[in-house]
Amino acid sequence: PAHIYKTKIWWSVPPWLQGTLVRNGPGLFSVGNSEYNHWFDGLSLIHSFTFHNGEVTYRSKYLKSETYKSNTKADRIVVSEFGTMVYPDPCKNIFARTMTHFRNIVPNFTDNNLINIIRYGQDYYASSEVNYINQIDPLTLETVGRVSLYTSKNHIALNLATAHPHYDKDGNTFNMGTAIIGLGRPKYIIFKVPANASESSKVLTTIPFRSALYPSYFHSFGMTENYIVFVEQSFKLDIVKLATAYFRGVNWGSCLKFDEKDRGALPASSPGLYLKSSLPETSTLPCASHTDSAQKQQNDMIYDS
Repeated sequence: PAHIYKTKIWWSVPPWLQGTLVRNGPGLFSVGNSEYNHWFDGLSLIHSFTFHNGEVTYRSKYLKSETYKSNTKADRIVVSEFGTMVYPDPCKNIFARTMTHFRNIVPNFTDNNLINIIRYGQDYYASSEVNYINQIDPLTLETVGRVSLYTSKNHIALNLATAHPHYDKDGNTFNMGTAIIGLGRPKYIIFKVPANASESSKVLTTIPFRSALYPSYFHSFGMTENYIVFVEQSFKLDIVKLATAYFRGVNWGSCLKFDEKDRGALPASSPGLYLKSSLPETSTLPCASHTDSAQKQQNDMIYDS
């Protein structure tokens, strides 16, 4: 079980502040004699801060993802991450090593979910930017199990999805993802997961890439009461480099690039429809990770990131 610590408080915690705040992030940067190369790669550690009657207690527990279990069983890093590419055990025979190379043409991304804690329906999940998420118990921090967004009952066919969805007043969850390899025509996907677990998740709309081999990288998006706001920015993922990264001996992070010639675009939630930017024609849409707010004001959409 996770250890529970009563924290020393240097300020007054208001008595009305009650509940538990759950967060995650990288927590373990070496396994055996192997080390990760990037801050984004460390094995996920789940944290909780419980506020009750002016006191705060803290607990933490490593996410028992398939990545965590594979690495700890081997006593070395055996699953590749954003900035750390790993290769077959040299003790494997040539057939096993060859099959490993072929499997990496279509990357099987890690489920080391270390970016955010999100809610789908009534369940809570540790999430990153891939199609794998891990359900957790928000009270004990135990890992319930891994879910794939396109092989579960949700069946949303995508390779990547943001870790920053939005929620409406009824508890429904809205998120965006990217279908890149092996899932039909490349596209961005906007989908909804109902608050009611008896209802099925559904794709609301799709948006084709402006460039089939260079989809935009996005970490978040905006939502108003009636609109989804997505910036197709000029920070891009090179699909060919992604598919060949393993063979070239480079990590997945190196497959991202900033296209200085591309101004970016503001596609609306309908395919083929683009919003007009107020930026000068000589300017490039800025690249941003997090969306602060999005709001409709008369005929304008104000997007702050």
